[in-house]
Amino acid sequence: MAMNAKSRSIWDAPLLQSKVKKDKVGLAEMIFGYFIGPFCVLAMTSAISTYYLTFYRTYDDIVNQGAFLTLLPLLSVIPMAITNIIVGIVVGKTKTRAGKARPYILMASPLLLISGILVFCIPYLSLGVRMIWMAVTYNLFASLANPIYGTSHYLMVSLSTRDLNQRGKLSVVANIPAVAGNGLISSILMPMFLGWIHSAPSNDIVQNRWQFMMTCFAIAAFVGCLLEYFFTRERITEEDWVEQDDGAEAVKDAADGVKVAVDAGLENKRENADGKVTDGIPSTKIQLLSAMKDRFWWIVIIFYFLYQIGVMFKSGYIFNIFCHEYFVEVNIWGMSLSADMVQSILALISGVPLAAGMLFIWPLANKFGKKNMVAAGCVVSIIGSIICLSNPGNFVVVLIGQTFKGFSSIPGSYVMMALFADVLDHLEARFGFRVDGVSMSVYNTVITVVNGLAVAVFNFFYDSALFSRKTVASFFFVGVEIIAHGILLVLLQFLTVEKSIKEEQALIARRKAAKEKRAKN
Repeated sequence: MAMNAKSRSIWDAPLLQSKVKKDKVGLAEMIFGYFIGPFCVLAMTSAISTYYLTFYRTYDDIVNQGAFLTLLPLLSVIPMAITNIIVGIVVGKTKTRAGKARPYILMASPLLLISGILVFCIPYLSLGVRMIWMAVTYNLFASLANPIYGTSHYLMVSLSTRDLNQRGKLSVVANIPAVAGNGLISSILMPMFLGWIHSAPSNDIVQNRWQFMMTCFAIAAFVGCLLEYFFTRERITEEDWVEQDDGAEAVKDAADGVKVAVDAGLENKRENADGKVTDGIPSTKIQLLSAMKDRFWWIVIIFYFLYQIGVMFKSGYIFNIFCHEYFVEVNIWGMSLSADMVQSILALISGVPLAAGMLFIWPLANKFGKKNMVAAGCVVSIIGSIICLSNPGNFVVVLIGQTFKGFSSIPGSYVMMALFADVLDHLEARFGFRVDGVSMSVYNTVITVVNGLAVAVFNFFYDSALFSRKTVASFFFVGVEIIAHGILLVLLQFLTVEKSIKEEQALIARRKAAKEKRAKN
């Protein structure tokens, strides 16, 4: 949207202005905007996504409707995917002083609060009404609130700054909450909370404890959204707002085919939008078709597809089944451990390298390259998986293998988003416009489909009489990643965006300088 002195929007209100004033990313922005805020939100979304079916199973009559608990996550994939596509398109078309993504983080705050509470606060009505309540409230969270927040949140690193060093550090900090949500919350703390919940003397109290805990998570997520909104800035989006001498008028680029000569031999070849341009932003179709022409974009999308498959097949649900298949009762170090305790210990100890990785991964990525570090992570992951498969019933062997896998997850968890941001800059340099929204739409759709189908695929094989349950559990828990990461290792060799990113960013800067000069004239 263009804006002048007479055209104001709600995002110009002083109350909604960012608390971040520095042109460079500062400590307060990292702590509140990229760590504490997202952690509060992702702790909730991870807990709900992983354990909502566990809560639903406290209702015996719901459990007896076996098809319902199977179909709900499967059918919910459809609205989730549709919403992710729509939200990505809308975010890509948004142009406000607050940015293109930040407004939706703020909008998601009440939705996360309300849906997070309603998913677990089920009225004591008839079976049919409760089933409808579960389907509607879960999709309010999974198909509306979560996509609105997730699409916006995962764009923030790429929109925060063009400074590669700052962006790399932000990528590390911003991915800590996601790692903590999946590891600390889902695999370590939640099993402990479940011990407290299930110790209740009656099922009613069990459900009340669930409701109390998840209400606390929902309130924290609401506060987290506010922190992330007020303590972040989209410096790249701000470049599109060119201040005039009167300090009020914003000028838009009409995408009219103007070419800017550059010193490095690169040229601005803006794709023909066939007149389908709104506020200087090419149509979604043009953005998507343009992105699909670029091999780097495809590599990133395929990477996340295969990487997320591995993440889902070692998630809390399948992790728990693996432990119950191989470690019903383990005597180790003078202690007798249940399967749930084994899961917590394995997750805790193998998670230490992943937590510590935030301290050293970026210096290594700076020295050896982001792509090379991610590739090294794939190699270490394959080694760890082979160790686990060599004797999946031996606690010490699995612990060693999982520790390797903890190290292997560091680059993918902390560095890959910065590499994705490089690809988005590369696409801007190549086509003359950004494709953040549509790219994140595809990204989130891929993640959503993988997340929705992974458990169903696992259950299909696990419940089949044709296969050994132990074999299925071990294959999906560690074996799938050998295949996925082997493919990624080959694929990453063609992701050479880092070689030209600085020249491409210089090209973008020259274009914007020329644009400002034309606007002033």
